[in-house]
Amino acid sequence: MKVLAIALVLMTFLSPAAALSPYPAGKVGSDVSWPNCRARPPRDAAFGIVGATGGLVFAPNQCLFEEAHWFNGVSLYVNTGYAGKAAAEKFNGQPRDCKPRDETCLAYDFGYNAGIYATYYAASQFVHGRMWWLDVETENSWSPDHQINRAALQGMIDAIDRTTLFPAIGFYAYPGQWQKITGGWKNGYPNWAATGGASYQRAVSFCKGQSFTGGETLLTQFTTRLDNDYVCN
Repeated sequence: MKVLAIALVLMTFLSPAAALSPYPAGKVGSDVSWPNCRARPPRDAAFGIVGATGGLVFAPNQCLFEEAHWFNGVSLYVNTGYAGKAAAEKFNGQPRDCKPRDETCLAYDFGYNAGIYATYYAASQFVHGRMWWLDVETENSWSPDHQINRAALQGMIDAIDRTTLFPAIGFYAYPGQWQKITGGWKNGYPNWAATGGASYQRAVSFCKGQSFTGGETLLTQFTTRLDNDYVCN
């Protein structure tokens, strides 16, 4: 009991970045999802990050189970987005009771239920991971209001936190897209920075000065045959 208590105290007071180091420094892994269902599994990836959802919130990655078994060590990522007030109203009361005009509250419920969907779907496929990444991109639907978008993301964070044992959570994005969607939300969570190119050297350089969340940059992404992910030191 004393050891457990000490562990819980440490988890409480460690920073989000310090509490999670699931990747071997300097190594390269791969991330895959529904577009890669027919791809050849990478042979030399040090780890894998697999999409639980299929490009949109409330949509499954149909080959999650198969892709998760391509790798020895697996993390998960989920697509994020906010589909608007009409869609969010369907989730009012789950978990927050929102006033009809309080779209920020409604967005939180929308994000929360999107997070629940992702974690439950992964569990239904017998895929479990302690590290969960939230994929934030302008290709998905968002509000022009940064606060509403932040509320939807916070709902997803809380859902994953409440349905996963001691989860580690971080954000994936192009730094510029993060700024456009969230207004540059400095939430302190670890980040995984997309470079938008194929250069390994550029990926290494992105480990410094690209912290769009204000937290530690754990990974940077560059793309060749598949998306590759460099582990920052």
